[in-house]
Amino acid sequence: MTGMGLYEEAQGFGVWMYAVSALMILVALSVGSLKMKTTVGSDAVTVRFGFLNTTRVPIAEIARAEATAYRPVRDYGGWGIRGFGRRRALNVRGDRGVLIVRTDGSTLMIGSQRPRELLSALARAGVATEDKLPADVREF
Repeated sequence: MTGMGLYEEAQGFGVWMYAVSALMILVALSVGSLKMKTTVGSDAVTVRFGFLNTTRVPIAEIARAEATAYRPVRDYGGWGIRGFGRRRALNVRGDRGVLIVRTDGSTLMIGSQRPRELLSALARAGVATEDKLPADVREF
């Protein structure tokens, strides 16, 4: 009796495993496609964080803005949409940005790879600004 096996078995993953894998791939693609876009207009600053969040601050509500270096993890708990209430941050990378101080005292840190350009745009919109970045910090 040669060539006849006494046992053979083939197994595959359950449907749930394929569903979990597909969900993980979908989440990874969604996070990978997230971008933060900051726009300064004559009436407001708008920060869009992908499809998750849009924050709009009217220029009239901004007391001042400061270009500054900060510590994302220590100051705000990391990158992303951080903080709550009167102290928030929107950032995706790096350690530089523009801190917006509203007339009510609340703050919004906007992470930026070009904080001096963002600060300049806010100045042109009529916001009082201050550059607190070290002199050796260069734009990307």
